[in-house]
Amino acid sequence: MVRVAPQPTLASQEFWASGADGRLRIATCASCLARVHPPQPICPQCRARGLEMAEVSGRATVVAFTINEQVWSPAFPPPYVVAVVELADAPGVRLTTNIVGCDPSGVYIGMPVSVVFEQVEDVWLPLFEPASTADDPVTMPDPGDVGAGLRMPVSARKYEDAVAITGVGKSRVGRRLMVDPLSLTVDAALEAVSDAGLTLSEIDGLSTYPGGWMPGMSEGGASALEEALRIHPVWVNGASETPGQFGSVTAAMLAVASGLCRHVLCFRTVWESSYAAMVRSGQWPVAPGRASGMVEYLVPFGAYSPANWIACQASHYMHRYGATRDVLGWIAVVARQGAARNPDAV
Repeated sequence: MVRVAPQPTLASQEFWASGADGRLRIATCASCLARVHPPQPICPQCRARGLEMAEVSGRATVVAFTINEQVWSPAFPPPYVVAVVELADAPGVRLTTNIVGCDPSGVYIGMPVSVVFEQVEDVWLPLFEPASTADDPVTMPDPGDVGAGLRMPVSARKYEDAVAITGVGKSRVGRRLMVDPLSLTVDAALEAVSDAGLTLSEIDGLSTYPGGWMPGMSEGGASALEEALRIHPVWVNGASETPGQFGSVTAAMLAVASGLCRHVLCFRTVWESSYAAMVRSGQWPVAPGRASGMVEYLVPFGAYSPANWIACQASHYMHRYGATRDVLGWIAVVARQGAARNPDAV
């Protein structure tokens, strides 16, 4: 078994090919010399066009990491390290990678590392191993001023004051229910509409997240539920780029507040465990493919899950602010305290 290779795009193919000679190259602006990763068509600093790949030293510092103990793929027998490193001569440029050539327990934030390449088919993945010397270690930058980027609202009127959640419904909840996800969606939708004191003919909007993509993560999107319930909406939303599940609710609130529709049915059904069971049993064949889209720079390094991604951020937070694992423990404790007050909680 080998790693899942990334799918090079017209923008990233030079990056994935640059390690063929053992040298790391990063997109560089010819005008202001800013380093940019992933490669972009325009410099974020000076807005110049025409960035070109330029060689960097390959030295870096570990700024975040997680030791993964979960079996995600035969290509990655645990434990293995998913890390974020910052390049020594390209401040601000960070790569998701693996730390190799050492015991996972020996990895630490601030560790100096240097690039090595592993070829997978026609691409070269930049991995990092402990550096033989600690010359010029990267100093991690202080957190930026988030407030400086905030914009004032264009109006004092708040859209949330013009709308209300009028009904809530849910389906059965459990692991590996092996039930058609759209059937579960219909159960929850009918209950929500009834709870609101409405009929299906009064529903004139549908909103969901993430839409009809990625098996296990949705029921098929707005079109699937529209067909099942024979709803005739005048407004729909099925965007994967909204901020998570509640993005569909926020979008619906905006639609109602602006007068585009009156009653929006918001929904999402996750059936990931049933899908995984079907894949394992061979009922749902999954053709091997390359990593593309938002996971092009993640899955090739065994970072399959948001759990991997967020764990890296947590390790950086704990290092910077001196927090301990007890902080993470309180998240679970508070969540369970909340669930204990809800008789329908899992």
